[in-house]
Amino acid sequence: MLTLIRKAGLAVALAGALATVAVAPSMAEGTGTSPSATQVIISDVRVPVPGQQPVQAYLVRSAGNLRPHSHAGILFLHWLGQIHSDRTEFLAEATELAPRGAVSLLPQGVFPYSANPVGTRQDVTAIKKQLAVFRAALNWLIARRYVDRSRIAVVGHDYGAMYGALLANSDSRVHAAVLATPDATWGHWFVKYWLGFTGKRAARYDALFTSLQPVRYVSRLGNRELFQWAGQDIFVSASVRKQFARSAPQAQVDLYPTSDHQLTDTALADRDAFLARELGLSR
Repeated sequence: MLTLIRKAGLAVALAGALATVAVAPSMAEGTGTSPSATQVIISDVRVPVPGQQPVQAYLVRSAGNLRPHSHAGILFLHWLGQIHSDRTEFLAEATELAPRGAVSLLPQGVFPYSANPVGTRQDVTAIKKQLAVFRAALNWLIARRYVDRSRIAVVGHDYGAMYGALLANSDSRVHAAVLATPDATWGHWFVKYWLGFTGKRAARYDALFTSLQPVRYVSRLGNRELFQWAGQDIFVSASVRKQFARSAPQAQVDLYPTSDHQLTDTALADRDAFLARELGLSR
């Protein structure tokens, strides 16, 4: 986790049992200037989930007594990947956005992040339970008195983007969304990387998720939705990108000439520029 924070230029190491830490935004490189006087509070919170255990999350906001409805709210949903495959993925980014007027919540995912698919209807139930957790996190974020309910965004990467599609496009309170490298269906990666089903068995399994397929949940937001793709991604094919394009023809699209499913710093900058425009964040 220390690497993540240093990459963002923040002089703080976060322990696993983090409670509340105040940090200063990163110093401008090469300028010799002092960091902004605005401090950022990173709190380790437990968000209640109806019928389930609370979910651990990071709440990232500017320090001080924030005025009611003064800040945009962003829900960040992490990926399943090689590094920072947990709620730390977007932590440095959320910290940089806080002084610009964003309050961010970064919940920890379970399925399929740490609980594997089993190849039955139990996986459908697991997705619904995980979606309920993320929905509870969104509700909790919006309920903060300092969050402006008209400026809410969901940002997700990989599986986080798949859950983000379902969440953002089924909740009218969400104003904008960024979906980075999602797959169109749940069954594809489950079968390919865990289950090994083929033929009719794979087709029957994928059909279990028909009402939950992410590609079916991307039409509501129009040009207030941004897709980010790696053009040579081995996990997401051009045919998947085309499926999303057909379902969300008005969405904005960033396509990068890379094979890196994690995407690049350029993608991060483009994503933050999109969020700044849509949420009215300061420069």
